[in-house]
Amino acid sequence: MQILSSFAKAAVLTAICRGLVSYLDPGSGSLIVQILVAIIVGTLATFRLWKARLLSLFGVKQETDGADDDVEPQNREEDRA
Repeated sequence: MQILSSFAKAAVLTAICRGLVSYLDPGSGSLIVQILVAIIVGTLATFRLWKARLLSLFGVKQETDGADDDVEPQNREEDRA
């Protein structure tokens, strides 16, 4: 009975909305572009955050760029003297 009621509501709404005309103004176009950019950036950021976990799942070791190799550790004993 509940399915029949839902179907009846959907049929009534479809009948009412048939006369509506859609309109895209310039603001709608920029909104669509913003949504697409957000999806792309969000996907890239998520992949970057989960990249190490995905690589370890497949048994691939992540290469380091070697930027931290040039930094020498500070000797704390010399600072105290």
